[in-house]
Amino acid sequence: MEPLSWEKRKETGPSIVFLGRMVPKKHPIALVEAFRLVKEEVPQATLTLIGDGPERNRVSRRISRHELQDHVTMTGALPRQEALSIVRKHWVYAQHSVTTRSGDQEGFGISLSEAAMLELPVVSTLHDGIPEQVEDGETGYLVREHDFEAMGKRLVSLLQAPGTVRHKGKNSRRKIESKVRLKERSLEIKSTLDVIKEKK
Repeated sequence: MEPLSWEKRKETGPSIVFLGRMVPKKHPIALVEAFRLVKEEVPQATLTLIGDGPERNRVSRRISRHELQDHVTMTGALPRQEALSIVRKHWVYAQHSVTTRSGDQEGFGISLSEAAMLELPVVSTLHDGIPEQVEDGETGYLVREHDFEAMGKRLVSLLQAPGTVRHKGKNSRRKIESKVRLKERSLEIKSTLDVIKEKK
């Protein structure tokens, strides 16, 4: 799926999107808290949460507590292509991944890479493999785990600067494309070495 043109995305107004399972390690509650702070600075901002999971009811209650129902959309789980068609309409992708009490962590975040390929800057956390995907200050921003205040500030800084959103979004796509090419090249080299070994 190709990125939506910035001109089209800009028409929707400042918007944030998350795509993934609503589970503790993705800490969607922290994202809602960050968005609460965003709304204080960017009243027209919206948040779309795509996905389902055990944290969904808690997230819904938190949205109601902060009276954000008119500004937050929860779509539930959707087929991947349908979900990505929604992601591509937004300005910024956000995900507040954390290490759970049991030690559960994210691996390589597929949704972050998909958002980057759709030219969305990513605001996420300094967590496990995420810094491999998001270059702080260049393709988006990274904050400490559980620091939803910092996430809120970073989101505000982007939503108030459309030109920066566009620039970092393009950087985001270039970075992921580069990583994918490097991985493909590594697999090609490994395959070649395996053939050489078999011939010996």
